[in-house]
Amino acid sequence: MDFLKFVNSNAVRGYLQEIRYQPTSLEAAWLVYQCETASLEEKCAAWREIIETLPDCPTGSRTRGLKPEHRDSVYTFLQAYIAQQKQLAAAFMQADEPAVYDLQYQLLPKGERFWRQWRMADEDFPTLEACLQAVPRDEGEVRQITVRKYNAEGDFLMAAKFLPDHRLAFAEPRPGSLYAMSMEKSEWAVYTGLLYPAGPSEQTLNFPLPFRPGDLLYNPNRPEAAGGGVFVAARSDSCCQWSGLVQCEDPDKISAFFPRIMDCEYYPTEALIERHRLLSLLSKFLKGKQCSWRFCWDFAVFLNGYHDLLLPPPADSEGTKTDGSENKIFLSVEIAKVPEGTDEDDSWDWDEEIEEMEQEWGEEAGQEQKS
Repeated sequence: MDFLKFVNSNAVRGYLQEIRYQPTSLEAAWLVYQCETASLEEKCAAWREIIETLPDCPTGSRTRGLKPEHRDSVYTFLQAYIAQQKQLAAAFMQADEPAVYDLQYQLLPKGERFWRQWRMADEDFPTLEACLQAVPRDEGEVRQITVRKYNAEGDFLMAAKFLPDHRLAFAEPRPGSLYAMSMEKSEWAVYTGLLYPAGPSEQTLNFPLPFRPGDLLYNPNRPEAAGGGVFVAARSDSCCQWSGLVQCEDPDKISAFFPRIMDCEYYPTEALIERHRLLSLLSKFLKGKQCSWRFCWDFAVFLNGYHDLLLPPPADSEGTKTDGSENKIFLSVEIAKVPEGTDEDDSWDWDEEIEEMEQEWGEEAGQEQKS
């Protein structure tokens, strides 16, 4: 089996297949787990094939309560994990007792090219079938469906993910749910000990990636309103230790950013809009550089401080009070707006612009001294 087909990102998947990357059993297990398009049945089949075809290795997990045999063998862990998911799925699908379901779904809206959105139904549903049938088909391309199940008293039981064709993708006894609180410590350790989101496995994975510092990237699952957006890649130590620079709500300020890099795609330069003008400059600046996460923080602080320095002083500040006996030279900066689709290399020459400004400032200063 080509376990690389479970990679979510087109860019990452294509690159790994191009270099013929062979994942370890732990890497393959994680790729199967996080896949957005595979059903639970397909995931379990893939995990079984890992046991049958790939060399075993330790899991590297340090989760408390995880049995030693699950720490020492990916095979043994996956066998326990498959059995647990079957049990969880059966518990979620059980319909013997009254239950209430609520619906959340992710889609790529019509006319949208990059950003997916999560939306919720305004009502609760008496059956799982009615809940799934309520997913609208005219708003865009449905990507994922999440259903939460409650008992008749309104207590949260557990959640499950479904594919657009309504096949079960995963069962989730989320923290705080009644099912999670009823699990034994060793059972909870199996659920969270290796493949849990941001769990121990993600700290040790080190897939080779196509991205380089200075690349413009985006995560389809993280639009700007959800703490994401277009960003400039900055650090490339491992697949789980990337950082970047992203624009804040104030388009002239930036912030350090730590993306889920394995889900990212290239963001085309021609799709940048006027408010992204800083990203093109940052992209050029970071090309070919290896930047630490500390640099990203410090650089963001420096640029934002410089931005604030260039802002006009408050109306009541001493700097705005003029005195006829005192000559002052003020620095003004104009940010040119470039029409969408214009090649930034053709829009202006920064060296010539700076040289002309320096000449103008020198001439003005000379005139002030003569007067």
